[in-house]
Parts: sequence; structure tokens; C-alpha cells
Amino acid sequence: MVELFRIKKILKESGLNAQFRKSKEKDWKEILNNNIYIPIAYDWNFLNYNTVYFESFSKTSIDLSLVLYHDNKPCGIWPLNLDSSEREPLKTVNKLYGGVVVPPMFVENFPKKSQRKVIKSCISFLNKTLKITKGECWRTNELSFEGVSGQWHQLVTEMGGNLERVNYEMFIDLSLSIKEIRSSIRKSFRPLVSSGLKKWNVFVMDEYNKKNWEDFRNLHKKVAGRVTRSIDTWNTQKESLKSGNAFLVYILDSEGIMLGGGYFDMSHHECNYSVGSYDKTYFDQPLGHMILYQAILFAKERGKKMFYIGDRFYKEDLPYVTEKRVQISHFQQGFASNIFPRIGLLFQLDGKN
Repeated sequence: MVELFRIKKILKESGLNAQFRKSKEKDWKEILNNNIYIPIAYDWNFLNYNTVYFESFSKTSIDLSLVLYHDNKPCGIWPLNLDSSEREPLKTVNKLYGGVVVPPMFVENFPKKSQRKVIKSCISFLNKTLKITKGECWRTNELSFEGVSGQWHQLVTEMGGNLERVNYEMFIDLSLSIKEIRSSIRKSFRPLVSSGLKKWNVFVMDEYNKKNWEDFRNLHKKVAGRVTRSIDTWNTQKESLKSGNAFLVYILDSEGIMLGGGYFDMSHHECNYSVGSYDKTYFDQPLGHMILYQAILFAKERGKKMFYIGDRFYKEDLPYVTEKRVQISHFQQGFASNIFPRIGLLFQLDGKN
């Protein structure tokens, strides 16, 4: 494991004025509270979950998320994780094709010239950290709802990043009316949602209920056939529920038995489909349709701007993903109002750039 004092030394060598997020929670949350749009990946509670999730698989994983400073004032936040035992040691989130480093998020009206300076230092920090961990590469992408290439993408390319792949991500625009949202749903899904809602009881748990939460956790274990996640990750999600940063949508039969459920994270402006689990006995029933539709309605009611469904995979993505994952994303696309491309860049230090 790389010691934190070495990380601090690299920060200084890179010209990056930054502090670890755990010691600057107030500054991190202040930036969250004052930005126009906050994706889930930057949310404090989501990062707590991600940290525990990564640590449950590796003892060498550490949270490197940083609050960035300019002229001694907080200017941005940067979610980041380091696992020195992996060949791709730097990441913010895991994707099926590898870990991804998201760009730093800056405060509103932070000058472009200053942004460039900070971003260059961020990229230098990644490269120096990659070198001391003897890692092979780090990858990144940047999403723009407007289709404009941002400074992060431009500077990573200028400093040696290569085009790796184009990824596609599915969203639902919650500024649309309910009628418009419903009309954007795949035509064959609409009657399934309507008939399912008449047949089954669908509930939203936005305040923690021990029985419902344990039922969902046990259902997840039953469907998977084994325990696939540590209790710490479940407890972190439970805390997000308690703090109002997540909700659970679930279906009960007439005897009160949970047949399916979906857990959803929320940032200030975005909702994220995180975990779903459905009783295989009812595979021919539209349980997933109903849960996702109810989650969309609830997120809109809560004033969220966008609903992130997940990655859209195609057969061309095999063997990065399984055939089953391609089919799942095809199902999820049936609810998406928008599919946005993310241009993936790869940075290597072995002379292949």
C-alpha cells in the first residue's frame, strides 16, 4: 500500500493544492450545495459507499478523493480511489470494461485559465502516482449533455491520452412531463407497467424500515445464490437511506413477501439505479418494469433533474461484457429518454501513447 505521506509529496510535486475529502467535509459539501448540477459520482454519501465497496475487495484500496484549492480557496472536488495492487490503480468508479477516473468538478464561474492550470496538475498527479505504483494505465471519460468537449478531455488528449472507446449511457430527463416520460418508454413496455401496477403492490421506502431493508438484502442473497457483498457496503447504503439520500422501491405479494426491489441513490440533482433484485420464480412478470417506473416518478417528485439508468452495451462490446449484460441494458433502454456518448481516453506510461 502507498503511504499517504508519499501521496502528499506527489501532490506537492505536481503543483496541486489539495486536501483529502475526509478532513474537509465542510468544503466538499459547500461545493456540492452551490453547483448547478451534481452527478452521483461526486455525492458525499455515494463516495462513502464506493470507498467501503472497494475496500471490501482489497486491503490496499484507499480513498484519495480531494478538495482542490486555488488562491487558498476551495475551487473544486475530485472523487478518486487508489489501489496500488491493481494494474489499473486509479479510478473513481468501476465499469465493466475497467475503472474510470472522472474529471474534477469546479465551482461555478471558476475562470477557464485557472481550470486549465489545475487540470494539468491533476493529470500530472495521476501520472506520477501511476509511476510509483508501477501501474499500467488509467482511463477516463467526460460526459457533456450539450455535446461539447470539455477542458478535461482536451488536456488529457494534449498530454498523451489516446482514444480507447466510445461508451454510451442512458438517462431519463426528469424535466419532461409525466405524459412525455411515459410516451418515451418503449411502446411494448407501457401495457406491462399498467397491468403490473393493477396486479401487484408497489411501495417506496424513503425512510429506513429494518424489516423491509433486511427482506431486500435477503432477497439479493437468495437470487444471487450466495453473499456477494460485505455487510459494510449494505450498512453504508442503509445510512444513505436514513439520511434521505436514497430510496428503495419494492413489490410485495398478497402475503407480504418481497418479490423484487430496486435501490436508488440520489445526489442534489441526479438519481442513480444502483441495485436491483427480483425473485426468479416470477421471471415472466414485469417486476423490473414496475419498479423502475415507480422510481422515475418518485425521483421526479423529489425534484431531481436527471435519472441515470446505466451503460448501454451492444454486441460489439463483447467480450468486455456478457451477453446477459447486453440484454439487461437493452431492457433498460426501453425507459431512457436520452442516450449520451462518453469518449473514453486511455493513458499509459509504457511508451504506447
